[in-house]
Amino acid sequence: MKRIIAVLLSVFSGLVSSDALADNETTFSNEQGIAGVACIISDPAGRLLLVKDTVTGRYGLPGGRVNLAESPSRALAREVFEETAIRVTVGNIYHQDARGVLFACQSQAPLPVVSTAEGVGLLPAWRAPHFASEIEQARLVPRAHAQDYRYRFNDRRDHLWSLAAKTPSSDVSALADFSALAPVFYVSQYGLVSGVQDTVQQLGDAGNATVTAVFKLVNTLGEIAFYIALVPLFLVFRGHKSALSLLFLLISAAAVSTTLKSGFAMPRPFYLWPDLQIGQASGFTVPSGHTLLAAAVMTAWYLKRRVTHPPAFGALAMTLVVIVLMGLNRMYLGVHFASDVVIGALVGSSVAWATVKLDAVTVGNERPVLTTGRIWFLACLIMALLALALKIPNMVYLSALAAGVYTGQVWHKLFPSHKPASRLNGKLLTLAWIFFGIAAIVGAAWGVAQLTGLSWIVLIVVSMAAWSLGPWVLIASPELAKWSGKRLGWREW
Repeated sequence: MKRIIAVLLSVFSGLVSSDALADNETTFSNEQGIAGVACIISDPAGRLLLVKDTVTGRYGLPGGRVNLAESPSRALAREVFEETAIRVTVGNIYHQDARGVLFACQSQAPLPVVSTAEGVGLLPAWRAPHFASEIEQARLVPRAHAQDYRYRFNDRRDHLWSLAAKTPSSDVSALADFSALAPVFYVSQYGLVSGVQDTVQQLGDAGNATVTAVFKLVNTLGEIAFYIALVPLFLVFRGHKSALSLLFLLISAAAVSTTLKSGFAMPRPFYLWPDLQIGQASGFTVPSGHTLLAAAVMTAWYLKRRVTHPPAFGALAMTLVVIVLMGLNRMYLGVHFASDVVIGALVGSSVAWATVKLDAVTVGNERPVLTTGRIWFLACLIMALLALALKIPNMVYLSALAAGVYTGQVWHKLFPSHKPASRLNGKLLTLAWIFFGIAAIVGAAWGVAQLTGLSWIVLIVVSMAAWSLGPWVLIASPELAKWSGKRLGWREW
C-alpha cells in the first residue's frame, strides 16, 4: 500500500506541476476554434514588447489561453493585463495558425518606460498580477537587439518582427526611474543601497576587488544549490539523520521565503532604479532569500554547536558575521533593500530554531521524526497546496523534491536490511554513484528544457527530475555502490 501511495504521490506532483501554471499556456477551445491569443504591442521607436517566461526563461508575446466563457479579444486583454499590468485595446487579427491568433494591440495609456543605454525599454512588470508566477520581465526590445533573445517559439521570431513593423504604435511615457510607482518605505531606503555601492567603489581598485571577491564567496552561502550538493556528503559521512535534517531545513527555508515573497509582492531596488543593478535576481524582494537561507543554516549550526560545545561564542560570532556580510552583499548587488535582509535574517533564524526543535523529537522506537515518511508526506502536501494557491514554479519543485524523499523513506521502511557502506572506499564509491546520477538527472532535465518553449512540459520534466533525486540518492546509489563493490572484490561492505 505504501509503495502505491509513493507512486501516486509522484504522479500527483506531476499533476500539480501541469495545473499550477496552466494559465500560462494556450489550450485548445473546440467551441471557438482558437488555441490561444497573443498581443503585438510596439512603440513609436519600433520596439516590440516581449515578456520573459518564468519557467522556460524564454521571451515571447504577452497572451494566453481563451476560456470557454470569453471572447478572444476579452481573453487577450485580460491576459495582457495579468502579465504586464497594461490595459490594451485589442485591434485587428494579424496572423492565425494552429498555435493561436496574433492581434495588433494598443495601450490605453502611455507606457511607463525607463530606457537603458542600449535602447531597451524596461517596464514595471512587478505590478502585474502574474509577475513571478508566469513572467519575470516585460521590456520593449529594439529591432537591432532581436537576435539577443531566446524566443519561446524561435521559428516565429522573424515573423513577429515583420508584424511589429505594421502594428499601430502605443505612446510611451519616458521616465528616469520607477520610484514614483513604489511604496514610500522602499523609496526612503535608496540611500542605504546606493551608499553601500558607493562605499565599495571608493575603496580603490584593490579594495574593490577584495570586497567583491569576499561578497562572491559569501553569496555562495545563500545559494540553495550549494547546500543541496552538501546533502550527499552528510548522508555518506554523517548518516541518514544528518542528511535529512539538513534537507528539511533547506526545503523549509526555501518554502517560507517563496511564500513570503509572494505575499508581500514588493519590487527589488533595481526594478525601481535600474542603474543600481550589479547582480542578477528575479521575483519579489522581501524577504531576502539568500540572507534567510544563510541565517537558517548558520543559526542551526550554532544551536547544535551550543549543545555539544557550550557556550559556542565563536560559532555565534561567525554566524553573525556571515549574516551581516550576506546582507551587505545583497544590498551591494542592488537586489535587496536593508529591510529585506533584516527580515530575512530574523525569519531564517526562526526557521532554524523550529527545525532544530523538531529535529530533537522522536517517535516510536526513539526514531527521529525527520527520518519518518509521514513528516515528508506532510511537507509535500503542504507545498503542493501552496503551489496550487500561489502558482509559483519553485514551490512545485520543492513539493516534488519532498515527494522523492518520502518515496525513499517508504522504501527504507519496507526493506530495512539496507546497509550503508562502513569503509572509506565504500563511502567514496557511494558518493560517486550519487553525483553521477544527479548529473545525469539534471543534465536530462536541462536538455529537455532546451528543446521546448512550452512551460507545462518544462515544469513537469523538472518536477519529475526533482522527485527522482530522492530515490536515486537514498535507494539506488547505495545499492549500486554495494553491487559494484562486490564486483570489485570487496568482501566487507
